[in-house]
Amino acid sequence: MNARELIAVGSGLVIAVFLAGCMVFAFSMLGITGFPSASLVPPVNADPAPDLPAYDRTIPLDVPLPASPATVPLYRVVSVEQYSSGTGTALTVKKQIPSIEEAPGLAEAALAAYGGLPADAVLERTEQVFMRKYNIRTETVEEQYPQYTQVMYRQYVNGSPVMNSGISVLVGEKGELLDISKDWSTLAFSGEVPVISAEEAMEKLRARDLLRPVQCSLDGYHVTRVQSGYYVGTFETQIHNAPGQAMPPDTVIPVWIFYGIKPGTDTDPFPLLINATRG
Repeated sequence: MNARELIAVGSGLVIAVFLAGCMVFAFSMLGITGFPSASLVPPVNADPAPDLPAYDRTIPLDVPLPASPATVPLYRVVSVEQYSSGTGTALTVKKQIPSIEEAPGLAEAALAAYGGLPADAVLERTEQVFMRKYNIRTETVEEQYPQYTQVMYRQYVNGSPVMNSGISVLVGEKGELLDISKDWSTLAFSGEVPVISAEEAMEKLRARDLLRPVQCSLDGYHVTRVQSGYYVGTFETQIHNAPGQAMPPDTVIPVWIFYGIKPGTDTDPFPLLINATRG
């Protein structure tokens, strides 16, 4: 779900460790023929095996579910603007990087050369990114080296976020523009569409019926925030998730967004999307 680059220092070695969430490595024990089958059977007088706890596949809901409207506005994509440009120096160590407070102003100034910030853009997050020197023996960060400050904007329509439509800006020393990435949709209203309730969406989540499947186990995933939104997807995705109600390829899909974390694994909430269209 999140990725961070660390430098681990221990026993005189520097090891680059990349931590990537939402990735599961499955290990299986293979049976080997040639051993007597009786070796797998406990002795007659052996104590019975203890009862093992049932494997918990639940997805706890840590927050109240929001009110659910019967219908929501539907939108279609009129056009999409996509581009990405950078200096290639984002990962180099800098003397200093902009603060969380000043970075959005610097990002907006940099965006002026790219048509400015869209009117329906909302500042979603600002984050300073460092390369860290990590001591694996003491499990502490000994030093950190600034790389860039990232400013992220999300498109909003009808008061709801549009997933897959956003802008990311990386700024470095003295507000230098290091990288910019834009994937932005121009939307137009196209009527109303009935949607399922948040309660129904939660049941689909627990059944692992996601709009976009993830390559990891959701067991232990705690839902910490729920909101309605939209998703700019592909025609194939819409057909797969709503076979009885195929939408035109330029339609924006209403979704319920379940943000959550896996304790001990994630540091930032990861969004899971449920198709909210009532078929």
